[in-house]
Amino acid sequence: MGKDLVMEYGKAGAAITRAACAFVLLMLAATAVLAAGPRPTPETEGVEAILADIDPWVVSDTTRIVEFIGRHNAATEERITSSPHWQTTLEELTDILGIDYLGAPQVDSTGRIYFAMRLTGEQSALFSMDRPRAWPTQITPNGWTEKGLEPGTFRLDPDGDYLYLRVMKHGDEDWDIWRFERDGSYRVLLEDRAISFGMPHIVDDDSFYFTIDNTEQIWLARYDVSTAAVDTLYTEPGAYYLIDHKDGKLACIRFLSFSESQIIEFDVATGDVRELTPVGIYWSADYTVDGEIVTLTDALSAEGEHLKVAAFTPGDDPAEPGDMRLIYDPGLEIDDAYFNRDAGAACVVLNREGYAEVVTVDLAGSVSEIPLPGVGIVSEPFMDAGGTVAFSFNSPSTTPTGFVMLPEWETPVSIGEVATFGYDFTGTNVSVVHYPSTDGEMIPALLYLPEGAERDGATPFIVEYHGGPPGQSRPYFQRNIAYILSRGVGFLFPNVRGSTGYGPAWERADNLEGRYQALEDAEAALDYLIDEGWTTPERTAIWGASYGGYTVNYLAVHAPEKFAVAVSDVGVADVDWSTEYSDQTFREGWEREMAPVGSELARNLSPIYFAGEVRRPMLITAGFNDPRVHPSGPRRFVHVLERLGKDAYYYEEMEAGHGATTKSMMARDLARSYAFMFDAILK
Repeated sequence: MGKDLVMEYGKAGAAITRAACAFVLLMLAATAVLAAGPRPTPETEGVEAILADIDPWVVSDTTRIVEFIGRHNAATEERITSSPHWQTTLEELTDILGIDYLGAPQVDSTGRIYFAMRLTGEQSALFSMDRPRAWPTQITPNGWTEKGLEPGTFRLDPDGDYLYLRVMKHGDEDWDIWRFERDGSYRVLLEDRAISFGMPHIVDDDSFYFTIDNTEQIWLARYDVSTAAVDTLYTEPGAYYLIDHKDGKLACIRFLSFSESQIIEFDVATGDVRELTPVGIYWSADYTVDGEIVTLTDALSAEGEHLKVAAFTPGDDPAEPGDMRLIYDPGLEIDDAYFNRDAGAACVVLNREGYAEVVTVDLAGSVSEIPLPGVGIVSEPFMDAGGTVAFSFNSPSTTPTGFVMLPEWETPVSIGEVATFGYDFTGTNVSVVHYPSTDGEMIPALLYLPEGAERDGATPFIVEYHGGPPGQSRPYFQRNIAYILSRGVGFLFPNVRGSTGYGPAWERADNLEGRYQALEDAEAALDYLIDEGWTTPERTAIWGASYGGYTVNYLAVHAPEKFAVAVSDVGVADVDWSTEYSDQTFREGWEREMAPVGSELARNLSPIYFAGEVRRPMLITAGFNDPRVHPSGPRRFVHVLERLGKDAYYYEEMEAGHGATTKSMMARDLARSYAFMFDAILK
């Protein structure tokens, strides 16, 4: 997870759900590997002795955990707030974070527009309006912020009578389901702090299909609104996701691993499941009116090509999907797409070197370009039955907002404007660069230069590594980057092997032993800045969250001479530990992506066992409710570092998950990280 402060809602509806499906969809990879440099060997004996002290209680002993968190948070706050950079950084970030966003637009058959907006409050809310730029009506109540409730993805009744909204608490990602009527009334339908309920797929006004996920197992289920009855229909080991339904058939994507998926179909009447495709890469499975299934797949792609949009009629032999035909091959990465069955078309978002293009594509392959308001990023595409298109847009100099385009319009129209309070972002200087890795491969990256930067080694820099693993750093509107640039600090965002945006081969190149080469790509980014004369190790900070935090942890023990300070947010330090304490429905996929549990590879890839090599100050953070990187992982890492006498600090947010949940929390988290880095790199 990167540091972009745009809190995306995701999307709903039958869709080629590449960018906004479940977390596992961001982790597509295959088992091909690349050779890399020498393999490091961990020194484990001393570390294991230290871990024997913390492991018996770090997950389950609430009293000791709370004491641990309180002691470390207090020490870190004392250290950070004594920094000469703290107060100014916090105040200025709080001001610039006042610039909010508007996005995730959808439209019902009456023309009413629904969207997410954060406007002056601590977090986002759901709104509606009856035409673009009309006065909005707030749907979700303000009181949710105080309760820690946060709205997520939503699904509209096509006729506009109601909507279903997923809601979590304090970032725990145990999504509940609420129903909101058109008159503004609402009620919770499904609520459980230990279960994540999937997006409803509407059958009729009184029932819907959905999934139940308790991190150990996933069930297909049906819910009856009037009786509140839940009817579980099917379960199987591992990860699979409901994508669409038609005539009592439920199309799902089964994830055998992060590199292997297939389309399966569950028959509600008979209880039978059949495999519709061979194992390959499938991002979605949407039914057409005529009973075909539309998918984004590699089934028609040669090695090195991107995924393509295809359709097939379900047959009896999964090895030969009936008459799979090509619908659309843009020759580019497809970020996301929203397919509407009644329209017989999709709104498709393309990715060209990180920037977006948008088209509509019908089942015959006819393509129409959607003009954008500028060069930027598009997310959360939507299309209704009549062909109305909606999407979110932003750029390095354009605040996030939503756009709607009716079929008869020539250009999209913005829903509304977000105030910038006098801040001018037009000077944000970002360019796509490529730097050589250790094997000569050229690695794409985003380079942000502050005004007046020269190749004299004097510019302080932050190198930020994205999450995923296969995420992609892109030139979003990011208020915090604008602030950093105003302080004379540059940013570099590498898209190392394993990143999305560059095709399946690039995305799967970091699997298993290939992880070493991807980490060398990450280290080579530091060499690039120095070799190009932008900065020096003494002026360089490394920063990342989630898998990006893992990358920071790895570099902290393997390349400490190339930077001055490190910040690892919600990062993995022990590969096996994170696999054991993450969502177990993903376990096989994690082992295919990173390493089999108990293997030498897992041990060698785990920074915690090299903790004695840390030479630079580290700030390590976690979220108490984090379901992705269990907070016990960062706790163990900082405990080891402390026992080894390293300069390490720890902070754990008690009302957060895999990232901040309120605006003020974001400001303090960012200010904490920046002040810690500024102390080291601002000379």
